[in-house]
Amino acid sequence: MKILLINNNTIHLPKLSNSLAGHELEAVEYMPGIKLDSSNKDLVILSGGGGEGREATDRHSGGDLWYKDEIEFILQSQTPILGICMGFELICHAYGSPVEKLSNSVIGLRDVKLPSGSKLKQFESHDWGILSVPSKELEVVADSETGIEIVKHRTRPLLGTQFHPELGGSLELQRLILSVV
Repeated sequence: MKILLINNNTIHLPKLSNSLAGHELEAVEYMPGIKLDSSNKDLVILSGGGGEGREATDRHSGGDLWYKDEIEFILQSQTPILGICMGFELICHAYGSPVEKLSNSVIGLRDVKLPSGSKLKQFESHDWGILSVPSKELEVVADSETGIEIVKHRTRPLLGTQFHPELGGSLELQRLILSVV
């Protein structure tokens, strides 16, 4: 599978790259003004962030959102997209969800609750989260005590996870890839 990885300066890039072994991977580091092209790709993965300390709602010196170009890409791309952590937050923000600072950092394996009542153990590492999804276009698939954990678009191949499937847990990255493409 041909995958475009948009690196939002994740500190987990080596683990993410290892989790994608066997795929044809093109990684690009996100910067404002970048032209993102997924026309010859089967999947786009939006990585987590954290390496430089930017958040989904940060602005650059020109006043625009730092991630404006990535948000526009999310809304316009016809290629399937999987967002992880920061990528998840950008998907939710693109569809009108507020990205909120959590009262405590979330780090480690946590329970993620599915609508069926079953639980997954997933690795989380974040200070920000999504607590509500006002858009009718996104469906909440799973949540936890710290907020929403999985969303999917109702009509497009677009899925996001607040947790890090590349860092271990019940739901592995390869299974998520298959669920979105």
